[in-house]
Amino acid sequence: MAVLLLTLPAAAVLVDRIAIAAGNRVITDSEIDLRIRLTAFQNAEKPAFTLAARKKAAQLLIDQKLVEREMDVGHYPRLSAEARKQLLANFAKDYFKNDPAAMHRTLLEYGLTEDDLEADLARESDVLTFLSLRFRPAVSETNAKLANQRADADMDAWLGDQRKRTKIEYLEKELAP
Repeated sequence: MAVLLLTLPAAAVLVDRIAIAAGNRVITDSEIDLRIRLTAFQNAEKPAFTLAARKKAAQLLIDQKLVEREMDVGHYPRLSAEARKQLLANFAKDYFKNDPAAMHRTLLEYGLTEDDLEADLARESDVLTFLSLRFRPAVSETNAKLANQRADADMDAWLGDQRKRTKIEYLEKELAP
């Protein structure tokens, strides 16, 4: 019986290492690498997986996790699956002249999938909705630029406060600021 069990193929399991714990949310190594590739794709740059780039991506992901937690707790609206698909279609139309093959090739060059891009575009849209609802000026600003600056300052102050209130543990010590 033991010989029979040894001859059965073992299932391969891919383990993704946790790099950072932010409150009750985790950030994995693969999320950091994905953030680097998505940012490079959006900026039409070559992805750099340097320590500085990983630190920057890690800090961005911490902010994202804090915003996601607030969106969950506050029951902020999220895009529907249909709206997410439309966002991706609009992106393909605007940036790849409606050529899905060109977009697919470019995504492959960055090690990305359409699902990766769709999820990132949806997250960005959800965050913009959150910002608009959570940090819109209490009084009507006649100057849009000033209103945006005020909202950015309010968001930065809120994120700073959330970082202080949240236990952030760097399991990969080199990613700490």
